[in-house]
Amino acid sequence: MKKTALIISTLALALSPVAAFAQQAQNSVQAGSNSALTQGYGNIVDQTVSNDLTQTQVGIGGFSVDPQIQTSVQAGQNVGVAVGEGNVINQGVHNNADQFQSDFEVPAFPY
Repeated sequence: MKKTALIISTLALALSPVAAFAQQAQNSVQAGSNSALTQGYGNIVDQTVSNDLTQTQVGIGGFSVDPQIQTSVQAGQNVGVAVGEGNVINQGVHNNADQFQSDFEVPAFPY
């Protein structure tokens, strides 16, 4: 009886997805902030906030769970003050998020 239970539990463990490769969720929160103050003549303020993100999940049947949730939150803020004549303020916020999910159905034991 003990030998049979050991064999059944060993087979169940061998045929179940491996937890080490399990992909549940990917979360990313990115924020950036700039501020500047100029006073006088001919001053230049050039500010940029860039947030880039790439998230990839790959699921392979029999070896991992299906790809799950991917979340991305991105924020950027610029503040500029210019006092006087001839000042130039150039501000930009650039957010980019690429998210990929692939699920491949591969037999666990081909042939």
